[in-house]
Amino acid sequence: MSYALAQMDRILANLIKIGRVHSIDLDAGTATVDFDGELVAGLEWSKTRAGADRSWNGGYTKGEQVLVLSPSGDLSQGVIAFAISQDAFPNAGDSENPKHIYADGTVVEYNKASNTLNIDLSASGGKVVINGGLVVNDLVEFNGPDVKHQGKSIGKDHPHKGVQPGSGNSGGVV
Repeated sequence: MSYALAQMDRILANLIKIGRVHSIDLDAGTATVDFDGELVAGLEWSKTRAGADRSWNGGYTKGEQVLVLSPSGDLSQGVIAFAISQDAFPNAGDSENPKHIYADGTVVEYNKASNTLNIDLSASGGKVVINGGLVVNDLVEFNGPDVKHQGKSIGKDHPHKGVQPGSGNSGGVV
């Protein structure tokens, strides 16, 4: 095979390539990808949005299988286009419902049939924090052991002093 044909073969083979993440650099937003023993560093991963509206997925996991697109077949200019499911990291769901599973066990899933957004933090012991206002325009249910406002119980351990038992109301709208 001539040099020109070998060069053309290499370029074509590198245009679209599957590899595994070897390491990531979160500050730079890049990864080193292992292509069967050939390590290529500094590959940026694609984002859903990268303009005035931006998104960040927190990087890839070591060993995660990815597809890399390389302009002109030059792997050093490659971009990680997306991840590919594998035995070590199987699909997150098995239905039409969008679902995200995080490394700590947190699950966020939207059920299209019931129109329900479910955030399950039970495995991680995490919590939801909202900075800013919250407006709820429908029924609110609390199923936990207590409700607190500014650190004080307004649920099970919230006595009202000076109120006599009976059929009267203690204030507020009836």
